[in-house]
Amino acid sequence: MRRLALLCAALFAVSPALAQQRAPAKPAPAPPPLKAGAIPPGDAPGARDAAVLPRYADGILLESKAAAFDEIALPNAALERRGDKVDAHNNDIYLPPAPLTVEGRVTRMSYLLPEGRSALEVVRGYQQVVKEGGGSVLYECSRDECGGSAVNSARSGGSKTGLLHMLYPYDMVAGPWTECVLQEGRSGQRYTLLDLGKGAGKAAVLVWNVGDVSAGSNCHAWVGRLVALVVTVEMAVREQRMETVKAAAVAQGLDRDGRVALYSILFDTAKAEIKPESQPQLTELAGYLKGAPGVRALIVGHTDNQGALDYNIDLSRRRADAVVKALAAQGVQAGRLVPQGVGMASPLATNETDDGRAKNRRVELVKQ
Repeated sequence: MRRLALLCAALFAVSPALAQQRAPAKPAPAPPPLKAGAIPPGDAPGARDAAVLPRYADGILLESKAAAFDEIALPNAALERRGDKVDAHNNDIYLPPAPLTVEGRVTRMSYLLPEGRSALEVVRGYQQVVKEGGGSVLYECSRDECGGSAVNSARSGGSKTGLLHMLYPYDMVAGPWTECVLQEGRSGQRYTLLDLGKGAGKAAVLVWNVGDVSAGSNCHAWVGRLVALVVTVEMAVREQRMETVKAAAVAQGLDRDGRVALYSILFDTAKAEIKPESQPQLTELAGYLKGAPGVRALIVGHTDNQGALDYNIDLSRRRADAVVKALAAQGVQAGRLVPQGVGMASPLATNETDDGRAKNRRVELVKQ
């Protein structure tokens, strides 16, 4: 009898919770819009940390942007003036001599850090957690020794670029959650590039204080606050979404335009070995060429503008040569094909965005 009473008491005790579960769930009230320039009370709605790297304790996640598979050039040495090149906002372009270009799941996160911390302390914290996980520090710098501008915002114009411009391009700056972090001046920057170890990927951490703002700025409350931009690249497998250009479409493109861009001939970053998943495109291309024995063509390799000019021209030439050899192995006379590398010299889109750079990285068949 006592056991029955206890059972009944337990059921009555949980019944309100059960009733709540059965009732229709009420949608959570939408957070009030953040006033421009206001210090946010917590994480931005929908923002998520990357799985491969924890956030600094008590940091507020202002924004996160992720791409399932992308390429990014990470600073791995002091930035140097890139000839007489300027960006779309008339900034002199500064880049490392040979940036570390990596592919995978790219996540960009910006954080407001707790008061009382220093940029050095935060950078050392990230380095420590990576080392404890089997990773290593690949590069670090501070202030002007990083090269380029250590103070300009992502939206600067008529000056020079810096680490921030590489990691968070102008066109990615969004609304009030990040405007005071990314479009205001900076001071006391520190940067580190990390290998996460065990094949997990890479991470770049840039920390600085919000600098002085103009009299008309919304961002006075942010002056002196410590912020961090964290970019992670997880070694993700790319989904195969590029359609193979069929032999008939190759013929039509050459007749219409004199060239065909091929995005399904794939290479690892900074390498000239053709990836196995390129085989369907090579088979279609070989089929067209064997069916049109009178056609002679250039195989032209193209890159984006990340890295030095001479390096990209050599890389694109070696990739074009690899394609010629692969087609010869399928029965196409190598004498009909001329490998040519032009590097970044013939873009199809702007190199200021990730999408544009992806469009510029390609192999083309050009009719002679």
